[in-house]
Amino acid sequence: MRNLVIFMVAAAMLTGCSTSRMGTKVGLPPDYSGAKRIEKAVEMLPKNSPAAVQELKAISASTEPGVTDEALFRLALLSLKPSAQRPASRRGSQLLNRLKKEYPTSPWTAQAAPLIQLIRVAEELRRQNRDLKAANRSLSRENETLTNENIELVNIIEDLKELDLGLQQNAR
Repeated sequence: MRNLVIFMVAAAMLTGCSTSRMGTKVGLPPDYSGAKRIEKAVEMLPKNSPAAVQELKAISASTEPGVTDEALFRLALLSLKPSAQRPASRRGSQLLNRLKKEYPTSPWTAQAAPLIQLIRVAEELRRQNRDLKAANRSLSRENETLTNENIELVNIIEDLKELDLGLQQNAR
């Protein structure tokens, strides 16, 4: 029994602590400020969108993985502002591209990927639409010119018919 107690005391002295810092568990980050800030910004969104946007901008200026990428994604969504002229604002597209470039393995980048692709497709369709409208205007002008020429040709043919009829009557 005495040997068992000595063995336990020796083992306890040689093994050390199971935590790296007092009061914290191994494997968890000691500072949650970034996560708390993002939670605060998300909570503020429905009530005070401008303040939430400012908080997201401040967070996205940092480089804290798991927090900055989420802030970039949320800020990009708030900044998209699609319209009939463009599928996304320049700022929203820039933020999504920054997210893709700086955090390629982030789950927020994976969520942003279809949105980035949709924006590209919409921009391509907008460009094609603009080109087709220009081609349509050109063809309309050409059609108008051909229509005017056709009218002139029809008038000339009518004049020739009348002339031919007049010549036939004079020949009798």
